[in-house]
Amino acid sequence: MASAADIPGLTPAEPDLPRLETIITLCEQRVERAAVRLQRATAEHDDAATALESARAARDHWIANNDDPQLMML
Repeated sequence: MASAADIPGLTPAEPDLPRLETIITLCEQRVERAAVRLQRATAEHDDAATALESARAARDHWIANNDDPQLMML
């Protein structure tokens, strides 16, 4: 992202307390939004991992309780 210092002809403003306080507030809001997204992503990951474990257990149960039809042909 280009800053005012990167754009020819623009002189960056000197930081002052209100500007810095605004930046801090915006950064705090960004951190809060990221924390919410991370929490949701973690929950989604946990749900997916649980579903995967359940599906693998169901497959293993099916394999253990169902004979292979190919062996019956011999």
